[in-house]
Amino acid sequence: MLLILLAAMAATPGPSEPRTFGDWTVGCDNGLDCQAIALLPPQEEWSEWLTLRFSRDAAASAAPVITIQNLEAEPAVLLADGNPLDVRFSSEPDGFTVHSSDEGALIAALASAHSLEVRGTSGTTLGRISLSGATAAMLYMDEAQRRLDTVTALVRTGARPASAVPPPPDLPLVRLPPAPTDAPLAFSDAEITTLREEFSCTIDEVGGPDTFETAQVETGTTLILLACGSGAYNLSSVPLIARSRGGQVAIEIAPFDPPSGVGMEDQPTLTNAEWDAGRRLLKEYSKARGLGDCGVRAEYAWDGSRFRIVHQEQMGECQGSLFYIPTWNAEIVAP
Repeated sequence: MLLILLAAMAATPGPSEPRTFGDWTVGCDNGLDCQAIALLPPQEEWSEWLTLRFSRDAAASAAPVITIQNLEAEPAVLLADGNPLDVRFSSEPDGFTVHSSDEGALIAALASAHSLEVRGTSGTTLGRISLSGATAAMLYMDEAQRRLDTVTALVRTGARPASAVPPPPDLPLVRLPPAPTDAPLAFSDAEITTLREEFSCTIDEVGGPDTFETAQVETGTTLILLACGSGAYNLSSVPLIARSRGGQVAIEIAPFDPPSGVGMEDQPTLTNAEWDAGRRLLKEYSKARGLGDCGVRAEYAWDGSRFRIVHQEQMGECQGSLFYIPTWNAEIVAP
């Protein structure tokens, strides 16, 4: 189960929860950068539909970025309720992005049209994009970024100038300790067996592989990822911290900030966890199903005393989108 799952507490800020309107889901991170995603309609044949990502930074002057995904050929024209829009595209690694100078026509169509069709150069239909919930999603984004009744709003525009949009909040800073100069501690089979018993993770109780991984997060401090059960496509691990001081080794549950969310009541549990040595980040990815079109991805940085969440992105709706919505970000400061 994921360590930080849709958590937001007043005393300890954490990731927000996206909202869903019709076939659109929308969310923002703690810096108020927002994304809205058009999903594949659940009751339709998915091969006939496309996903679309509508993203916008929180800065007053920020323009939206609109990208269409899962296209097998380059789009040539968009039709809103059968009427062609003057829209051009650029090919990007994750799809086809609308030229910034052409976004106005598409935004107006998203807010007013009933259907959106994508055609290729030969005139064949490449797919459709659901507009059910599009207006509500854009209105939610306007409200979150405090653009309502300003000239920058997507839906409820007004006479207030762009300068009326407040600046976005600062992201939290997470400072890394100096890079480790020693290797991870080594543990015998007997020591691992003792840890499994101490932290209620014996294989006969939880199943899964009898494995563990170690990584050095700073000098004298080793991360232990103790495999603690598995499913069809998710492996659970209990994260432990082992500190070596004066020839003595002390092992405890790894502390996290914020200390909330599923799996934290007794001890934290990470899903598909791995240590990124190059970036010095602990990563996890909880897949809601094998297709990977829903779930949560998160990254944590060790600040010398605990793991701090520095990035989270999620997709709560299993409706064909490989775009995930960022719900938390922090700035990492290296020594």
